[in-house]
Amino acid sequence: MFRRRRRQKRAEAGNAPAGNAPAGDATGGGVRFSTLPSETAARQEAATGDPVAMNRLGIILKTNGRADEAADWFRRAGEAGNNDAMANLAMYLMSQGRNEEAAQWFERAGGPLGEGLASRLRAESDGDGGPPGAPGHRAG
Repeated sequence: MFRRRRRQKRAEAGNAPAGNAPAGDATGGGVRFSTLPSETAARQEAATGDPVAMNRLGIILKTNGRADEAADWFRRAGEAGNNDAMANLAMYLMSQGRNEEAAQWFERAGGPLGEGLASRLRAESDGDGGPPGAPGHRAG
């Protein structure tokens, strides 16, 4: 009885699904989290040529501070058709001041956001924009 009341109060407060509905259920909503595999496991999976696995390896490498290597995996996954990898590569290219190339990858990723970002990047030439001291910033 006590547990049922606590569960009901949490559900009413939006902290837990109502009744026995699992997180993500139509009645409970919720967010699902998954952990990233080890780098070794991710490399093995990416070696199979799966674009999702290649993008995942890129994310792991970027998280571990190896952005240049991550970009290589994002490129491979993007060329294999993974839209998330295309956007990840475009973000990396932007950070390098390579706006035209980033715009091309945003366009390939598609959607209104990709097209909007590509348009905005094309309005700035490579290396322009960004605060002083940022990669690719040109003093006026």
